[in-house]
Amino acid sequence: MRLLKELPRPALTATHLIILFCGLCLLIDFPRDSRAADPPVLRANYAAFSGAFAPVWIAADKGLFAKYGLNVDIRYIAPATSTQALLAKNLDIINPGGEIIEAGLNGEPVVYIAGILNRAVMSRYAKPEIASVADLRGKVLAVTVPGATTDFAARVLLQQARLTPGKDVKILYLKGMVEILAGINQGNADAGIFTAPTTLKAGHAGLKELINVTEKNIPMIHAAFASTREYLRTQPDNARRFLQAYLEGIKIAYTDAELAKQLIGKYTKTTDASDLENSYQTFLPAWERLPIVPAAAVQTMLNFATHPGAKAAKPETFIDNSILAELGKSGFVERLYK
Repeated sequence: MRLLKELPRPALTATHLIILFCGLCLLIDFPRDSRAADPPVLRANYAAFSGAFAPVWIAADKGLFAKYGLNVDIRYIAPATSTQALLAKNLDIINPGGEIIEAGLNGEPVVYIAGILNRAVMSRYAKPEIASVADLRGKVLAVTVPGATTDFAARVLLQQARLTPGKDVKILYLKGMVEILAGINQGNADAGIFTAPTTLKAGHAGLKELINVTEKNIPMIHAAFASTREYLRTQPDNARRFLQAYLEGIKIAYTDAELAKQLIGKYTKTTDASDLENSYQTFLPAWERLPIVPAAAVQTMLNFATHPGAKAAKPETFIDNSILAELGKSGFVERLYK
């Protein structure tokens, strides 16, 4: 009996080997299955540290993109750079400047998919001795960068005053709102285009508001989201989820003023309570529950585009409102506000 007990165990049977092999396959496949369950990545940008982007910041900071099943990498990138990145497929949804119009006129399949601000929400401030827009003749007007909304707004306003940019009034391009204010204080410019909360800083610096552009209700793409037709065709679900999160960000901006002001302060590095309140109240009426991009806003951009094809171009060519229209028709927006 002792001899039987000391005999070695039988070798693994074919059945045992099959079971072991299958178990190893499951272990090897497990990480791949976990990665497949990760939410898709969407790369996007915002183009300015302005209170206009409070709903975007709410969506990012409060996890709304994740709520709708996306891993969104969104960061500050200047408009010209973001447009180039979109065309190079390094970004998926962008907040562009006028460069997107130029790209479209050059045959690139780019389209606006949502309006952040569908009208110019800004003001023109000037030195105290400048009493009217007519007094800008022979003076210098500062804006941010060529093709930016401030550039378009400046040209619209000068045209309305029968002043020719570059001839009657010199346009000075500076990097941002802070630089425009510094440029006026240093004597390099006589007036500038500002958005909130820098408008209050301009007033505190002794400048005078010449025109409240917002009150003029000028249709214009002040800020918008854009993408390519290819991305909308191949990744429609991602684009829809992104816009769902943004729409809920708008809803929260409406219903939670303190949170909106908190995030405006965080991103614009503003701590003054009156500045934050002014910024919030300035942009609140311009945030639309369903921000369909209007043809009239794109037409304004075309009117001042330098491309030779701009005059004959149809604004509808640059717009794809299909996802927002679908969300509106589905009752999604109505349910957000119940």
